[in-house]
Amino acid sequence: MKRIFLDSSVLFAAVNSPTGGSAKLFTLKNVTLFVSPVVLAEVERNCRKKLQTYHLDRFFYLVSLCTNLDQQPESLHIKHAQKVIHEKDAVILAEVKQSKCVIVASLDTKHFFTKEARAFLKPTHIMTPKELIELCEK
Repeated sequence: MKRIFLDSSVLFAAVNSPTGGSAKLFTLKNVTLFVSPVVLAEVERNCRKKLQTYHLDRFFYLVSLCTNLDQQPESLHIKHAQKVIHEKDAVILAEVKQSKCVIVASLDTKHFFTKEARAFLKPTHIMTPKELIELCEK
């Protein structure tokens, strides 16, 4: 069973596009999808601000298919993460580090797919939903 942490960008895309690659992650076998309170708060706020009200129902449905990591990231991890990623993403990077997930799914290629972020999360892999789907379908 693969443990996959969903970044805010992936969860938001899955809510907004039921037929896209991010939404397809919710149909994969032998995976457990994890989200954090920070991810949930950010995506819910963006859904309320940017999408139609019916998207909230889809948001809550998708969240019900995930495991919520009820954890507070360690301040040391956050401090270190701030050195390798955009400040607003440092908490999420620290949460991934603590989560023990083997993969983080993200669409934020500008911030998450850097050499520094990859080194910080090692041995966790950072993948796009497309890459993850291809891996799981092999």
